[in-house]
Amino acid sequence: MPAESVSELSPLALSILELLDERPMHPYELASTMRDRHHDEFIRLNFGSLYHTVDALEREGLILPVEREKEGRRPERTIYKLTESGRSVLLDVVGQILSQPRREFLHFSAGLMFMHHLTSVQAADHLQQRAAALGHVSEKLTRIKEELLAGGHHRLAIIELEHKIALIAAERDWVTRIEDEIRAGKLEWKVGIEADHHGLRRKHGSSTN
Repeated sequence: MPAESVSELSPLALSILELLDERPMHPYELASTMRDRHHDEFIRLNFGSLYHTVDALEREGLILPVEREKEGRRPERTIYKLTESGRSVLLDVVGQILSQPRREFLHFSAGLMFMHHLTSVQAADHLQQRAAALGHVSEKLTRIKEELLAGGHHRLAIIELEHKIALIAAERDWVTRIEDEIRAGKLEWKVGIEADHHGLRRKHGSSTN
């Protein structure tokens, strides 16, 4: 598999490879296991994308159909296993992800970029709502983590939950601090400040003509 394709493996593809490294499964079992382990908190999971990804991984030779299973009147299910190439790719990609920070385009960052178009009160109110929402998400994930640990999962197997909870806590603290600074007038505020930037560019352009 080309190196550039390896680096672009989706979280869903990695989840499939990881589960097949445990044992052969059919797609329905893959989806059920992902939901049981709450992988859907970190990946976009639906049957359409799952089957599409399974087909792509098979074409790349990373997984292989080993048998077909038929139960009653249910449609026949294909059971897949991980190939040696698939396991090698899984290990390589996980290593790359852990060691190399990736440029990510966060939705929240776009909101921060254009926050100055709101009034300070509007912005502070929205940030307050975000902090509350983050608190609810953190509580939900903490409950999931505790349930999984109580159910016999090892901490290492659900370390991604711990990481996400820590990120949410850090973001919530930062959002609350910025909200406080806005309300206290410590963050200089000027609605539509981008308009001033455009004005400066026009002024600069006219002076050079």
